[in-house]
Amino acid sequence: MHLIKTTLQFQLEKIKTNFLAFLLIAATAIITVYIGYLHHTIKQSIAYLAAMWLCSFFIDFFAIIKPATNDFVVSNPKRETTLFFICFLLGTTFFLIRFSGMVDWDHLNRFVKLAAIPLMLFVYPIALASIMFLLKYKPSDLGLRFQGLMIIVPVVAISVIVNRFFCPTSLTLNTIFTESGGIIGTLYTGFILAGLSEEFFRVIGQTRLGALINNKGIAWFVITVLWACMHIPKWYNDQHNITEAVLGAVRIIPIGLMWGYIT
Repeated sequence: MHLIKTTLQFQLEKIKTNFLAFLLIAATAIITVYIGYLHHTIKQSIAYLAAMWLCSFFIDFFAIIKPATNDFVVSNPKRETTLFFICFLLGTTFFLIRFSGMVDWDHLNRFVKLAAIPLMLFVYPIALASIMFLLKYKPSDLGLRFQGLMIIVPVVAISVIVNRFFCPTSLTLNTIFTESGGIIGTLYTGFILAGLSEEFFRVIGQTRLGALINNKGIAWFVITVLWACMHIPKWYNDQHNITEAVLGAVRIIPIGLMWGYIT
């Protein structure tokens, strides 16, 4: 009981010390509920936000019990933030070429396609990782460490339980297993292709921008919004509805914030 109270106090202190970040999160929550209202899924939206807060509670609870022993080192915040944003823009450029409809990808000259393929190195942050290694960073400096890994277990459990009870017709584990070809495919797709690359994106973006502007909370929010916006071209290509693609990006900001909070 004492640890629960301590965790709540810890969260309250975080709000007080970075009230602007809290206001941005609160505004995102309100917009998410409004989107739920527009789509007649307000109950699911509220449950989703409650689950994200509960995950954040467990993250803080874990951080109090097992404090981090070291922070991320950023040698040159300005240079590294600039490199991060260049990589982000190049990766986004590939998504726009491939999915936005501005270019007829299916009928594009094959040599032009081949010329665009290297941009995929910036989608999956292979290029960004290579740059960081060239700057003499070790894998552990870039977030490839086991520290804090155990918190993923309750976070995933909370997400799955809420999904089962409030959104049983949405993307459940059964659907993921089917689309990925079983548990091995799910682990590969979820934790290697998507999870590892997205968390690396967050680690580099949040730590570099946070060091540059001396505000980890605002950096956390900005990088999460950028991550969400990268999904817009693909979703527009699926539905050909820019409004729904943008609303979809807004809807995933809370879960992006939660994963970024673990970072």
